[in-house]
Amino acid sequence: MKILVVSSHEQEYGGGEGRAAFEFALEMSQRHEVVLLYPGRAPRTLPQGSSLRVYHVRSVDYTLPALKGSEFSAILRFLDEFSPDLVHSHTPWFLGAVVQAWAFTRGVPFYYTGHELPSRIVDWGLVRYLRGFLQSSLLHILARTYIASFCRHCTGVVALNDAAARDIRGIGYRGPLHVIPNGRSLGLYNGVKPTNISSREKVLTFVGDFGPRKNQKFLVEMMEHLPEQYHLRLVGHAVDLHYRRQIEAAMGPRVRRRVTFTGKLDHSRIPGELARTHVWVSASLMEVQSLAVLEALASGTPVLGLSNETIDELVDSGVGGRLPRDTTPRQFAQAVRELCETDAASYLRMCAAARRRAERFDWSNALDLTERMYRPAAARPRPVRRGTLAIPLFLAVGQGLISMLIYRALQLAAFVTQLMPPAPAGRYVKPPLAVARRPSAR
Repeated sequence: MKILVVSSHEQEYGGGEGRAAFEFALEMSQRHEVVLLYPGRAPRTLPQGSSLRVYHVRSVDYTLPALKGSEFSAILRFLDEFSPDLVHSHTPWFLGAVVQAWAFTRGVPFYYTGHELPSRIVDWGLVRYLRGFLQSSLLHILARTYIASFCRHCTGVVALNDAAARDIRGIGYRGPLHVIPNGRSLGLYNGVKPTNISSREKVLTFVGDFGPRKNQKFLVEMMEHLPEQYHLRLVGHAVDLHYRRQIEAAMGPRVRRRVTFTGKLDHSRIPGELARTHVWVSASLMEVQSLAVLEALASGTPVLGLSNETIDELVDSGVGGRLPRDTTPRQFAQAVRELCETDAASYLRMCAAARRRAERFDWSNALDLTERMYRPAAARPRPVRRGTLAIPLFLAVGQGLISMLIYRALQLAAFVTQLMPPAPAGRYVKPPLAVARRPSAR
């Protein structure tokens, strides 16, 4: 079966959404012929022997496609030439809307996996740089209406868990809805051994790009209430430099020497970070289904977090602890101490339970459930649709206009407040297997 996977990010950008879409395409390519379409640069490498092909289009910030007329036409030609049996988009924006319009006119089954909650989709992400109208109730209504319309033009919609499914139903979508969790390569974490809980020094770790939603400032404030032997490691890219400066300004000398900012680490180094961690801590305000939490559990690392969608789904006293959202930094610190001061036998039981908690998130399970979702539509002949693109075309054109407006606004915000980080140095080397490349811009 030929499958087109659409993402709104490069593998290394967009947090878990970009990585989840890339890994989904990579894993699915072991079973089917798969092309991954996304804005950004070609991947540095693809695993040896991988059959995954990528079609990357020029982007303005590794998220928004910078499509000229010739490039847009080239994408449509590629879609006709590849002629996928179905499309699975991990984004409702930009390229997702364009490909949905193409699929609508060709009668190609189109599936969508939501990595964000529709009811809160404008609270975070690109619009964090903007204020006023973009944080108004009107925009919330427009965003919910758009996502509901996008979902209604899908063959099926995938929610990562029950909380996400309830939110999708809450915007008025009544079509086919499937609950299929993220997948992880659990073998990468099975070899991580539990940290010695009896050691004097205690290491706390959080993995996530810096921003208000991840709420790292809370964790730094929590360190004020812990003894000197407690250390916090914050792993992640400073996406929001203003927020990162707020964190640094809030640290006194006593805390500063016990907090380490590692910066963005290659994903292959995360198991090593978890191997030294006694408790993985999180104060995130929203996590639909955090890959970092799944990886911590898979490594046998206890997790302590404030209530959010992922913590509520996966974490309890058997694998760490779940705290109310109104918990104070002092109360969070007390919970950290209770976990770190437990006896060795109880800690090892907690580590083993955490590893078992993550077992159902192996990629083999996620792909089996996804293929089961595909079968009914794949077995039916394609309907022949005539006439105009109607709503899908309108949505696709609207997305293009919105992308240009947002990009110009981001340019202005970056110039005035320097919120946006500079593009990383270096350039990508296109791998031999990335054969579905975009044509050079003229």
